[in-house]
Amino acid sequence: MANSFFDRNWWKDFVVAILATTVSIVLTFGTASLVDRKKHRDERKLTALMVMSSIESFSRSAENVAATWDRIDTIAVWLLGLPLDEVARLGDEPFDEAIVEAFGTPVLSFDKTAETIFSSGLETWKNVNNFQFIDNVGNCFTEMSWIEEQHKAFSEDYRAGMARIYDNPTAYEGNCLTEKLLRNTQVRQQLLQPHEYKQWLLYCAEHLRLLNRRSMKLIGISEQEVMKFTDARNAADEDDEQDIDYADFRKPHPSKEAIDANLDYAIKLEQLK
Repeated sequence: MANSFFDRNWWKDFVVAILATTVSIVLTFGTASLVDRKKHRDERKLTALMVMSSIESFSRSAENVAATWDRIDTIAVWLLGLPLDEVARLGDEPFDEAIVEAFGTPVLSFDKTAETIFSSGLETWKNVNNFQFIDNVGNCFTEMSWIEEQHKAFSEDYRAGMARIYDNPTAYEGNCLTEKLLRNTQVRQQLLQPHEYKQWLLYCAEHLRLLNRRSMKLIGISEQEVMKFTDARNAADEDDEQDIDYADFRKPHPSKEAIDANLDYAIKLEQLK
């Protein structure tokens, strides 16, 4: 009888078992590796989309603010063209709304959530794994912060001339506040500034988009994807917003009868009587 150790069938079964085990291990670890790589790519793309969407959103905000400055510029040109003797004769009332709008500066700010996530630690940087992209996005966020600060400083300075005259009207020439404002050289110079400022904001918005397009090429994401992602985020924000009416929170003072029935001090006092 042949030794079972040399039995061909036994060897065949043994080899098949080894091969099956090996293939199973390879498939298990190979599949896990593929899943991990896909997860990493998805996280990398989401991070990139978030930061580039934030930059695009800020660019849109800058354009919206520029549109407001354009409206202010139109009103300013109209005010500067008014004959001062006519303003003096008519008084403030016909010009009140125009003055308020002409000096009502818009607010420019951006959601710093994406910047915070992007700058939060080494893991995010390792996940993106593209130094040029990281450097380019960092420059965008720095520029956005600078634009926001410059806009705030300009707005404060722009309003200062009007506030100075409103706070001390008797120190300035003119029969009414509108005339005083329009006779003041500094105020007239300030009313010319929105024209330049709106153009500067439009330039900033386009410059950020140029930097953003460079980032898209570096990371391999199309401009269409970034725009679609940004539109979806903005749509979600609009869906979450609900109008709140202050009147819904206005309630009359409680009646004395209600107070006497519910306030512990009133109840104790009533018991002492």
